[in-house]
Amino acid sequence: MRKLFTGAALCSMVFAAAVSVAQEVKKCATDELVSQLANNNPSLKNAIDEYEQDIQYRTSLMVNSNTTVYKTTSTYPVALVFHVVLSQAQIDQIGGVAGIYDRVVSQIEVLNIDFNAQNTETIPAPFAALKGNPSMNFGLAHTKPDGTGTIGIEILTKPAGFTGFDVTDGSVKKTANGGLNPWDNSRYLNVWITNITNGGGGGEILGYAYNPKLAALIGDASLMGVVVDYLAFGKRKSLSQSFISNADKGRTMVHEFGHFFTLNHIWGNTAVGSGNCGDDDGVDDTPKQSDANQSVCPSYPKLPNCNGTPEGQMFMNYMDYVMDVCMSMFTKGQVTRMQSEFTAGGGSPNLHKNIHLFSWPAGVNEASMQHNIDIVPNPSNGVFTITHSDGLKQITVHNMLGQIVKQIPVSSQQSGTISVDITDAGKGMYTIQCMYNEGMVSKKVIVQ
Repeated sequence: MRKLFTGAALCSMVFAAAVSVAQEVKKCATDELVSQLANNNPSLKNAIDEYEQDIQYRTSLMVNSNTTVYKTTSTYPVALVFHVVLSQAQIDQIGGVAGIYDRVVSQIEVLNIDFNAQNTETIPAPFAALKGNPSMNFGLAHTKPDGTGTIGIEILTKPAGFTGFDVTDGSVKKTANGGLNPWDNSRYLNVWITNITNGGGGGEILGYAYNPKLAALIGDASLMGVVVDYLAFGKRKSLSQSFISNADKGRTMVHEFGHFFTLNHIWGNTAVGSGNCGDDDGVDDTPKQSDANQSVCPSYPKLPNCNGTPEGQMFMNYMDYVMDVCMSMFTKGQVTRMQSEFTAGGGSPNLHKNIHLFSWPAGVNEASMQHNIDIVPNPSNGVFTITHSDGLKQITVHNMLGQIVKQIPVSSQQSGTISVDITDAGKGMYTIQCMYNEGMVSKKVIVQ
């Protein structure tokens, strides 16, 4: 199915109470904002239409098995960096610094499962054969753009009066405006975690994304990347954790990554609630549907679709608005469209060429197999003991910004114990790196 005028997507959830029954409604606002900009600027609208045509052209070349020049690698490794901008109260709400790290890890697990078609949810038979595998692998960056070390997560703690960043101004992505600047967008996929506010009203925002070419066309390349609300990222592990209702399986970020790689909502970019069969998502193998399935989990088949065919709507698609637990697939056509972003002329032709930024050298695995370290107590008050094996040369402690807070040279090469005191560094999560001739062994320690 073909369409023109593609836009970024903003996913929000509106909570409306009626006779003490909460009704959840999702809508898309950024599409409307981009449409308004385009309607007021014919040259921008034409540029966006041309970009959509270019996406479809590159996608068709990838489908053509005779066009080897557009063949891409079988897997696409992508380095991620998480920029977390929250108040201390908001950080505490999701489990403190340790909770942030746990949610990041669980979120990456979800991304790697869903973007490798390894999820196990049942897909209705008429759609099962259409399930595609994006073959994308995501990992936390361990190297900053300047070559220094990092754990791929930077945290900016805002003052107590901080409420969040409005969805319309992009300030979360600008250090000068109180947020955090993106790292090199050609090498890292930047993700911001914050409290997303909606000054224009209309509900609580879950997340939004701008793909690289669209951000450039709008005139602000720093917009590219993904923003997800701090209560909608990661995967729930216990009932005591704070999440926005039905957004606790990590699928908000899966959805937004789809937008980053140029996917539209499965019903197109028409405003939610319009019931318009005249729009479409630009993908051939997704059944055309008129509107979003908003925060529900429909029974199959969900009828009708705009084609009047018996399989109905593909509501389980990651680009619809069903509950996290009901999402289960990208189609093969959507996969080809996403992968076309890595080709020449795409928005991210070099993003997958930086596996060295998050895959540790082979020597690290060798060192991990030959050497063992133990840290007790962990968590601690900042004073802990490292028990190490023979051959240890140096201990380095990094904070979550990748900054070195302590270095300890080791004179004796024999196994033993070393006491470490980082109480002056403050509470948080730290990375302990133990350097051996064979490589480096890393472990995390929490100071509370």
